[in-house]
Amino acid sequence: MKILLADNDIDRRFKIKLILRKYECVFYEARNADFAFMIMKKEHPDMCLIDYILTGKEGLSNYDIVSRISVEWSLPAIVLLREGMTVARKFPGIEYITFPETDDDKRNFIETIEKLYGSAMVEKKGNTEIPMRKKLEKILIADDEEAIILLLKVLLRGYEIEAASSGVELIDKALEFKPDLIITDVIMPGMSGWKAVREIRKCEELQSIPVIFASGYVKDKEIYEMHRPQGPSYFILKPFMKKELFEVIKKYFIFES
Repeated sequence: MKILLADNDIDRRFKIKLILRKYECVFYEARNADFAFMIMKKEHPDMCLIDYILTGKEGLSNYDIVSRISVEWSLPAIVLLREGMTVARKFPGIEYITFPETDDDKRNFIETIEKLYGSAMVEKKGNTEIPMRKKLEKILIADDEEAIILLLKVLLRGYEIEAASSGVELIDKALEFKPDLIITDVIMPGMSGWKAVREIRKCEELQSIPVIFASGYVKDKEIYEMHRPQGPSYFILKPFMKKELFEVIKKYFIFES
């Protein structure tokens, strides 16, 4: 499903993508009505999710914007209201709901999308479930910062550890070392952690190895949520606390910290 997200607040757009992260969706984002109209003409999305107070250079009201969506493009849309808002004038094929914050709101939001779209949303394929916990023995760390590798070796002392400083080396070490767990940086010389893990997953023997991605960039977290790789994985932001790292590891392993 191709979805147009029209909202001038990047955090609200991010929250919507998080709610829909397990479904097969392609998102187009617009921060105002003018960009939204351009995307509609070029990409022909299946659905529009629009903030009630979205603005445009022409000073269009929400009524004018929704009117064009409904009449000119016949595009099903959900207008996301702020808490306490009500709407008197409505259009066919347009639903008005409060921005989803609670679990009930989120379920209603997804059901509303499916009602307007005319079919159930398709979930992404691939095993992202957490496997049965087992004893942790071998850890592969990948980071181009030696200080991070040294820190992780100290925190995880007592376990058999191998280290890599690039995406290519991560692939080679994974195939040779056969680790129980991979902890990898995202941005590394030559090849990113994302791409390296995708290559590693091509080996059937390594498809179920849990991977912890670590990055100091918030944008990488958004990329992870949108394009989560196949197999068990988790994302943490740098700098992370010892407790945070250990709690993630315990999701996958019988871990003695």
